Amino acid sequence: MKRKALWFGFMAGTVVMVVAGCFAFARPTFRGAVINPPILAPDFGAVDDRDVPFRMSDMRGKIVLLYFGYTHCPDECPMTMAHLKYALETLGPRAQNIQVVMITTDPSHDTSQLLDDFLSRFNPDFLGITGSPDDLARIYQEYHAVVLDGGKTHSSFTYVIDPEGYVRLAFLPYMAPEDIANDLNILLKEN
Repeated sequence: MKRKALWFGFMAGTVVMVVAGCFAFARPTFRGAVINPPILAPDFGAVDDRDVPFRMSDMRGKIVLLYFGYTHCPDECPMTMAHLKYALETLGPRAQNIQVVMITTDPSHDTSQLLDDFLSRFNPDFLGITGSPDDLARIYQEYHAVVLDGGKTHSSFTYVIDPEGYVRLAFLPYMAPEDIANDLNILLKEN
């Protein structure tokens, strides 16, 4: 009887250790759309909402969340910025390694001041990018962003660029802040 109990205890302990090991080594999964293989983010120069020259390559070392939108957007743009805000708040101090950048799709309306006012409602560290229509059209093309109807119709993805400058993920429109925070947490742990 003792031998049977000992054998049962050994087997139960082994099963518990195997299951625990599986969970310990399970890789967390991304909830956004994975870009595989990652693509080097096109570099570009523009002006940010503080009238400071901006280069995408200067963002190396940070995770960049790149979004195309406009300040008087009635729904997708403010919702996306709010979701990004809440996701970064969830990450706490680790969010200092993440930069949100919104490139205007309506340069005829979105001045640097309007971009700054709009983005500051969500987080004063979010950057807005503007430029000439021709310069911005090149950026849209390089990132395969659809911009139509004077900027009112535009792609709604948020591109996630890792610290080495590669586009790794795309957050889909209306993605929950918890899912965004999950993916950012995975990327932060990689670096």
